[in-house]
Amino acid sequence: MKRHCTSRATWRLRTGRPAEALSAHYRLDCDYGTAVIVCWAEGGSEPIYVCESHAKQLGNSREHCPEVRLITPQSDNNHKPTKREDRKQTQVAAGKEPKDSASPEPARRPAEAKVGRAMTDPPVRSPVRDLTYGNPAKAMVDEVIWNMATGDYQVYRKALEEGKPAAEAAQTAGGQLAVIHRKISDYTLKLDALLSESKATINIAEAIDKPLEQAVLEIISNGAMSDLEKDAAMQQLGTLQEWVKQGLQGDVTPLQANRILLAIGDRLNWGGTTGVSEECKPAYRALYGSLKTAIRAAVPEAQNLHDRLTNLYAAKSDLEIC
Repeated sequence: MKRHCTSRATWRLRTGRPAEALSAHYRLDCDYGTAVIVCWAEGGSEPIYVCESHAKQLGNSREHCPEVRLITPQSDNNHKPTKREDRKQTQVAAGKEPKDSASPEPARRPAEAKVGRAMTDPPVRSPVRDLTYGNPAKAMVDEVIWNMATGDYQVYRKALEEGKPAAEAAQTAGGQLAVIHRKISDYTLKLDALLSESKATINIAEAIDKPLEQAVLEIISNGAMSDLEKDAAMQQLGTLQEWVKQGLQGDVTPLQANRILLAIGDRLNWGGTTGVSEECKPAYRALYGSLKTAIRAAVPEAQNLHDRLTNLYAAKSDLEIC
């Protein structure tokens, strides 16, 4: 494995698609040196997220996509992202267009296939996922389960209806679903133990209040929203703030902050389909990113476990789509 890059990711690369610039808002690490890059080098179709220098190196060296070239992106004033900002902003490269160029969404990943469906079935389409809350493709690679059967979702759902715990129901279903539930349990125990040992504290005003206050300012300055829409959105943010800070005073521990972060991920369905309004999603995203950054600053050695766990939650969300 090549040395892991410590730079921030600024580009998203996909086979047969234009490279895309990433906003610094997402605070993503460069994938260079991870297992995802190995899959990319071997012809994989999953997107990778890399820094400026590695975007040029990997894009130019891709044998089956040799014409990728980076171009200066348009300013934010000339381009507004669509509903789901799944780590993308403007199209910035020329390359070969896929056959189904009329559709902006890639073929659904194995992790997103309906549970119980054979891995050799023709690819299907799914809504674009917000990868702020975890990357299911990385979970498939990192946990070495990308080539497994997904498991039987009907068996899983029936077991839940019979009152069995989710973990037990997943083991009954088998396949990726069983492995993902088991690994979520294992990583949660390890991460909680690691965070519990930390003597660090996280300031609520900085990690929670500040990103929400910024979200309010952005809503107020949004010329595309009516006054009624702004009032409704700010009321929802107030409710969000009360929910997140319930029972909290002063500073919190990294373990408490992580539990808040997990609750936010659950509410957003880990980047999948959710009932949260489009106007409030940027606030959730900012809050999630702020807590994630604070936890990693407080307990740097927890990053790998944290990444694996959040990616597994995203994969679990995909597998439970029926």
